[in-house]
This record gives sequence, C-alpha cells and structure tokens, in this order.
Amino acid sequence: MLAIAAGAFASLYLSDAPARARAEMARGMSQMGPGKYDQAIRSFDRAIEIWPEFAEAYLYRAVAEHGSGQGAAALADLDKALDLDPNLTRAYNERGLIYLENADPKKAIGDFNRSIAANPSLDGYYQRGQAYEALRDHSAAIASYDAAINEFRDAPYIYRARAAAKRNAGDRDGALADEQSADQIEAEAH
Repeated sequence: MLAIAAGAFASLYLSDAPARARAEMARGMSQMGPGKYDQAIRSFDRAIEIWPEFAEAYLYRAVAEHGSGQGAAALADLDKALDLDPNLTRAYNERGLIYLENADPKKAIGDFNRSIAANPSLDGYYQRGQAYEALRDHSAAIASYDAAINEFRDAPYIYRARAAAKRNAGDRDGALADEQSADQIEAEAH
C-alpha cells in the first residue's frame, strides 16, 4: 500500500512540474534588474531543475546572464532554448544582440531575420538595421528601418536611426526629414 501511495505522490509531483517551474520563473522575472541578476539566475536555475524542457526558463536565464556580463553562458542558454523551441522569437533577438555586441553582425543579422520571419517586431527590425549599419551597408539598414516604420509608425528612435543611416549614405535631406519626423512624434507624445 505504501508503494502505491508513493507512486501516486511521485506521479502527482511530476505532473505538477510545469506549474512549479512557472512559479520559479515568475519569481525570477520579478528579480530581473541591475544588482539582482544573480537572484534571478538562481530562480531560473530552480525552474530548469524542476522542468528541464522549459525553453522560456533558459531564455530568461540567458537574459539575466547577459545583463550580468556572462555572455558565453547566455549564448549557451539561448542555444538550448532554441533547441527546445525553435519558434521562441525573443531568443533569436537576444542571441542576435550578443552577436552584435561581440562584433559579429553577420550572425546577428541571421538571428534577426529568423525572429522577424516568425514574428515581425520593432526590436527585430531595429536591431537588424543596427547590424547592417555595423557592416556599413547603409541601404540594407535603411530598408530594415523602413520595414519597422511601415509596421510601427510612432517610434522616434527608428526615425533617428534611419536618419543616421541616410546621413552615412550621403542623403542629408532624407536624414533631416527623418530627424524632423522624430521630433514631431516626440512633441506629440508630450
């Protein structure tokens, strides 16, 4: 009888793993921020120990690791997150950011393209534009910023980024027009 009860308890405990892991992840998310990344990482560690197939826990542990300067660990966790869930678009963006910071804009562009293909986002377009700018491919950067503006018209920093790319490409008038658009959006927001 004791063996049956122990088996039932173990089954219940294991079936509850996703809920317990999500609770640990929620705790980690509430701890995210400068000076608290180590606490957040410990919560994400516990979430992963409870449920090793929890792709989002790897993603957010990577975000915390990246925030605390642990780029190599963050890349490993992002790779694991994407192995578990190849549709986790934020993981592509985060990995692309690390590649961009590590002066590998070509790899970054690959990840931003994957992210945008799965779920077009302002961040994906913007970061891809930044990666093209790092390669000094101003026309590709402008095209990426154009795509961002077509999807999300009210982000002044996109206009400013496109203005910089246009200026770098020799289009002073276009750059000035984008700066004015950014100023107008900011003025209307206040």
